[in-house]
Amino acid sequence: MKWRIVGRKFELSRLHQKRERRFYEEKVSVFGGRWSLLGMMPVVRPKNGRSGWVMLQMPGVNTATFGVLIMVSVQLALALVFRWKGLDALNSAYLEGGLSWKGIISGRVWQLFTHIFLHGNWAHLAVNALLFYYAAARLSHVFSGWRIFNLFMVCGLGGGLAHITLQAFVPGIPPLVGASGGVTGLLVGFFSISPDSKMIIFNVSARNLSKGVLGSSALLFSMTPWLEIPLLADLGRWLELVIGNFIFETAHLVHFVGGILGWMLIDRFLPRLLSSDDLARMRT
Repeated sequence: MKWRIVGRKFELSRLHQKRERRFYEEKVSVFGGRWSLLGMMPVVRPKNGRSGWVMLQMPGVNTATFGVLIMVSVQLALALVFRWKGLDALNSAYLEGGLSWKGIISGRVWQLFTHIFLHGNWAHLAVNALLFYYAAARLSHVFSGWRIFNLFMVCGLGGGLAHITLQAFVPGIPPLVGASGGVTGLLVGFFSISPDSKMIIFNVSARNLSKGVLGSSALLFSMTPWLEIPLLADLGRWLELVIGNFIFETAHLVHFVGGILGWMLIDRFLPRLLSSDDLARMRT
C-alpha cells in the first residue's frame, strides 16, 4: 500500500488505515529510536502506539556522522592557523569566511556557505554538532543524505540572508559564523513530522518543543536592546544585567528563520510515494 503525503499527514484508505498505522508506528517507526544514548540499552516504545523517547544513535556511516566530522575538521584547521600563524591570521580567516553584508557586497559570495562550517569556539561547535547529529541521525532513516544536506544548507542560507539583511540596516552587527540556522531547521523539521515524540532531556513533546524553540527565538530577538522596541528593549537590558551580554550575542533571528524554513519545507523534502516495504527497508 502506498502512502500519499498531503500536508503533514499520511493518508490511507479507511479499510486498512488502522492496520497500516500500527505497522508503521511499531515496525518501521523512523523516530522511535533503536538505541539509547550509549548504545547499550534498547529503547522501549510505549504500548499506546505513540513514538517513545528519541535518543541519540550510535555513530555510523551516514550524513550525521560525516557532518560532525566536517565541522570538527574545520575547527581543528582554525586551531592550527592560530597556533602557527597567530591571532591576526585567525581573525582574517573569520573575516574571510564569516558572513557579513560588507563582505557580500564586496564580492565574497562564498561567505554565504563558508560561515555555516565556522564556529566561534569549541563550545559553540559542540552545541551545534550535537544538535545536528541528533536531528540528522533520526532523519537519515527516511531521507537520503543528499536531502538532509540540502535541507540543512537551505535553512542555513535562509538564516544567513536574514542576518545580512539586518546588517544592511543596523551597522555594528558582527559577522555571522555557525551552523545554527541549518541545525534549527533540521530540528524543527524533524519535530513537525514526529510531533508526539518526546525528546531526550526534555520531558515534553516534539510539537511543544518546536513551538518553544521558535517562540523563544522570536521573543529574544524582539528583546534585543538596540532594536529599541518599547518595554521589550527594557526587559532585554534587564536580562543582560542578570544573565550577561552573551544572551544577545546569539543570532536569535537566524535561529527563528532557519526553524521556520525547516517547518515549511520539510514536506517538500519527503519522498512523495512510500510503501510499507520502502519504510521498513530505510529503517533497518
